[in-house]
Amino acid sequence: MKGSIFRLLLLMVLLAAITQAQAVRVDAGTPVLLAAGALLLCGLFAGKVAKGLGLPRLTGYLLVGVAVGPYALGFIPNAGVKGLELVKGLAVSLIALVAGTELHLGLIRRVGARVALLCAAVCGVTFAVCFGATFALKPVLPFLSPMTVPQALAVSALLSTVVVSFSPTVTIAIVQETSARGPFTEFLMALVIIGDLFVMVAFGLAAGVTRATFGNGLDLPALVGGVGWELFGSVAVGCLLAVAMLLYMRGVNRELPLFLVGLSFAAAEGGARLHLSPLLVSLAAGALIANLDEREGRRIHQAINQAGLPVFALFFAAAGAGLKLDALVTVGPAALLLVALRGLAIWGACRRFAPAEDPRLKRYLWMGLISQAGVTFGLAALVSRTFPSFGPQVEVLIVAMITAHELVGPVLTRRALLGSGEIRAEEAGGGA
Repeated sequence: MKGSIFRLLLLMVLLAAITQAQAVRVDAGTPVLLAAGALLLCGLFAGKVAKGLGLPRLTGYLLVGVAVGPYALGFIPNAGVKGLELVKGLAVSLIALVAGTELHLGLIRRVGARVALLCAAVCGVTFAVCFGATFALKPVLPFLSPMTVPQALAVSALLSTVVVSFSPTVTIAIVQETSARGPFTEFLMALVIIGDLFVMVAFGLAAGVTRATFGNGLDLPALVGGVGWELFGSVAVGCLLAVAMLLYMRGVNRELPLFLVGLSFAAAEGGARLHLSPLLVSLAAGALIANLDEREGRRIHQAINQAGLPVFALFFAAAGAGLKLDALVTVGPAALLLVALRGLAIWGACRRFAPAEDPRLKRYLWMGLISQAGVTFGLAALVSRTFPSFGPQVEVLIVAMITAHELVGPVLTRRALLGSGEIRAEEAGGGA
């Protein structure tokens, strides 16, 4: 443990020296290469330190990214962090592919109806609380104060829809890291996945209503068509992806980890250009494979475990480096208030509506729903692009909330899994 901490500190000192040397040389390499190499090395060491302290490795990745990123010590240039967006799509696709291999029809039959009902309740309560609080803050939020009441109501609804979202990426990463297995873990994973499906549909509707209140009119056919394409188109492309994977595994069957990384990268980039959800594409692919051939589903799971560690370490370290700490200063009070209210709403809804037959759901489930990451980032950026008059200010508020949720959410998710008793003994010990 002490050795890991010493190596991490030594690496950060070396990174500081490299950064200073690069500033006076024109041939020192691109910012993206510097960012990728530094964040990968620092992230891997920080993950070991975090695990030795009984924290999720993911927390170590995030914190070291924050520390060396452009908004803290500044060892990593902002241009380098922005250039790592490609890694984001790849990591989300790989994590979703693993998650899909866990979605067997038996699981859906066991928890599907209960998860859907609880998800509707949690999302509904959280939306209502955040919507009321955001509209009440109209006099003090610069982007809301000049708006008419209908416009402020629409924008409050749009922002609250994004704020409701969970993080399948973080949740599944923690489940994979801890090797958690059992009915509580299955319920949590199904809930965060279905919850974000709800959010994506609601976001499309809220965006359409918001456009209408600002004079652009409500184009209902285009609205329904856009949401339908993202959902059903993603599932259809995911099924085609599953067929390609099965043909490769049964025909070629060589270098499976490398093949899955390449295919996931292509799915993420192609899906984004086709206005599909990379999360849903890979989720559908993994689920179809797992239900058609369970053995091949297990092989995919093992292959991604072999190839995924450096990708996940780089992804979450880059996410930490990209957290805009200065946003906490400008909109800090409002963001922290909404973070607290969101947490209370999720806690209350889980305590009130979670199935009574498993007391662990009422006691621990809310902890696994606090995290926010990739989906929330994406929706916040979409608000900024779609509504240039006020969207960038909304994005700053949402990113400030994500900053808080990313720092505390993974720790709470691990605590929930630990409290449920479904983490393996050696992982629960947190040894290095």
